[in-house]
Amino acid sequence: MARVFIGVAWPYANSHIHIGGFAGVYLPADIFARFRRLAGDEVLMVSGSDAHGTPILVAAEEQGATPLDVFRRYHEENQAVLEKLGISFDLFTHTHTPVHERTVQELFLALLENGYIARRVDENPYCPQHHRFLPDRYVLGTCPHCGSPTARGDECDRCGRVLEPRQLGDPKCRLCGHAAEFRPSEHFFLLLDKLAPSLERYLADKGYWRDNVVGVTRNFLDVGLHPTPITRDLDWGVPIPLEGYRSKRFYVWFDAVIGYLSASREWAIRTGHPEAWQRFWEPSESVRSYYFLGKDNIFFHTVLWPSILLGQGRLAPPYDVPANEWMQIGGRKISKSRPDDVGAFLPALAAKYPADVIRFYAALLAPENHDTEYDPDELRQQADEVLANQYGNLVQRVLVLARERSGGRVPAPPEGGPGDREGIARLRTAHAAITGDLEKVHLKEAFDRILTEVREGNRWFHEAKPWQSSDPDRNAVLYEAIWRLKAYAIWLAPFLPVSSAEVFRMLGYPHPPSPGDWDAVLAPVPVGQPLGEVRPLFPRLEPLAGARPAPGPAASTAAPPPLPPLDIRVGVIATAEPHPSADRLYVLKVDLGEGAPRTVVAGLRSSYAAEELRGRKVALLANLEPRNIRKITSKGMVLAADSGERAILLRPPPDAPAGTGLAGSSGDAGPLSYEQFERRPLFVGRVAEVVGDRSRIDLGTRAVEVPGAWPIDREVVVRLDGVDAPTGELLAFPGFGPVDTGRDLPPGTKVR
Repeated sequence: MARVFIGVAWPYANSHIHIGGFAGVYLPADIFARFRRLAGDEVLMVSGSDAHGTPILVAAEEQGATPLDVFRRYHEENQAVLEKLGISFDLFTHTHTPVHERTVQELFLALLENGYIARRVDENPYCPQHHRFLPDRYVLGTCPHCGSPTARGDECDRCGRVLEPRQLGDPKCRLCGHAAEFRPSEHFFLLLDKLAPSLERYLADKGYWRDNVVGVTRNFLDVGLHPTPITRDLDWGVPIPLEGYRSKRFYVWFDAVIGYLSASREWAIRTGHPEAWQRFWEPSESVRSYYFLGKDNIFFHTVLWPSILLGQGRLAPPYDVPANEWMQIGGRKISKSRPDDVGAFLPALAAKYPADVIRFYAALLAPENHDTEYDPDELRQQADEVLANQYGNLVQRVLVLARERSGGRVPAPPEGGPGDREGIARLRTAHAAITGDLEKVHLKEAFDRILTEVREGNRWFHEAKPWQSSDPDRNAVLYEAIWRLKAYAIWLAPFLPVSSAEVFRMLGYPHPPSPGDWDAVLAPVPVGQPLGEVRPLFPRLEPLAGARPAPGPAASTAAPPPLPPLDIRVGVIATAEPHPSADRLYVLKVDLGEGAPRTVVAGLRSSYAAEELRGRKVALLANLEPRNIRKITSKGMVLAADSGERAILLRPPPDAPAGTGLAGSSGDAGPLSYEQFERRPLFVGRVAEVVGDRSRIDLGTRAVEVPGAWPIDREVVVRLDGVDAPTGELLAFPGFGPVDTGRDLPPGTKVR
């Protein structure tokens, strides 16, 4: 059993945490911690609110409150929402505790004694209007790197560079706009130049770090490290433990990174074993420390914090620093100070969605290798498509059938050993790959592999058709399917802990996936184990509150407005290129006979190679409202059947030219929202019977009637006027014939 320390970047307690911080910092740390616990390791994960950052001073002045009041309010609210979303800290504390103050002062004195801290007079920004020295965030100016006119004295939000106030062009006081002056003031400096040789030796074997982390760190070292000030002219923060410095406090980044150590000590005190923290901090081959943060904090965790620890001499520096890129809105970093971004704050999201839905979307779009784009419509769409229609639907189909056909218990497979089946061998291979990804903190790769296995399980179960099989064959399929569900639940437990616990309950286990259960993926499910009551794993999400105007009192009983028709047309894919910032998406150019082709973003990369798409005829929903998907506007939706393992493109009649529309489509239909499209669902069906001029279409669990006499057993696509509508309409192009997939898919397969 290994010991694993996980430090999670400290959020400023000046506002709420947003989805970008959640996807880039808190969720990745929690996924990794939950995985290591499931693997049987001893884990300590700590973080807390940064109570002394200058953003809190700014917020306090803007709100007419004290810094203490501001930090306490947001600390409590952020702690509550992180708990609600399942972030499993061993301790979430803050930097305004006696333990933290004592720890910061002890490290300062140790570094001073070891010769790595010195006093120096430095020029600091000063506002003559307010007669005060200005903290970094109180200085605004022009970034010397990207030219942004709103860079702060500590960092530029546009390019992410760490800055000093003196680097800014035209520096001004953010409180009054008066030009800042630079005046002398004595401060303590950490001698990074003196620590550089030790830092170089420490970094020599870190080739396993992510490329962005290595690149940023190397850039600082190549330019050359210089003494950096670690104190500021402030009256809020950790005091200097020496006489003559009552008007100064430690710089927030010297203060905050030491929080990882002070939180560990506080955790040990709270558990009643004050020395227990040392097990996670002593240099040892059996101990590894990981730090999760955003790309703008790399310097402080790969240069500043290791230098502090190396200068102190007795504590282990970071083993890995898996920093992530940013999740953005509209191509820019999500900001706590922009009113337009409030909908991306965690309290707003947690009020609308279950915890696992938020965790799923954040894991799916994790900015692990590049910046990603937050899209609230995509959140809901992906949750319905993947969680409800793929994973949740598979769980329900398997367990409902098992309860009906096996007396409510896990069925006994035929003799010969269930572990010999091809699907179980696939689980073993996948388990090794997923485990390897998680151990290397390649969390997105692991998540993608798991979702691939879920899609494969759907495909396999479709094709096995156990509902049509005799008892021995049916039991073999159901037993393997239940084993697969157990594997999915364990793999997904670090990502989606609530739903994994629910799947385990439905499988009849008395507890959710627990520490040490990771390799239980490979263990058979006990034959005869009673299955629990089957409930929907992911009920379909309600429309977003506020997404459409609410009806007034007088209109509340009126009939809903008619839905715009589906304007589906034949298109020809001219080009297919990988999306520059999304691993699953293509950017297509689709010819609809309109002159210039349309740009359409489609999630087809796991289903089709680019060369398979070029020149292919498709059915395009042409009046879907344009949507910005990862900075590219998509004007339509290429329709495909969801077979579980992959998307199967709908196939228009081969002779229908580009631009041909469905019967009754004029080409000028009004815009259709995605929610409206979902209310008129499309399904793959099969002609079962013809009576006069109407055909009965088998949709798997039911049948509907449509106009027209079509050949028996022909695959077709049907549009319903509602999920439970008794009648429907065939997707057919006048003079050319109906749409199909050409793949003999099971009746009832959803089209989206």
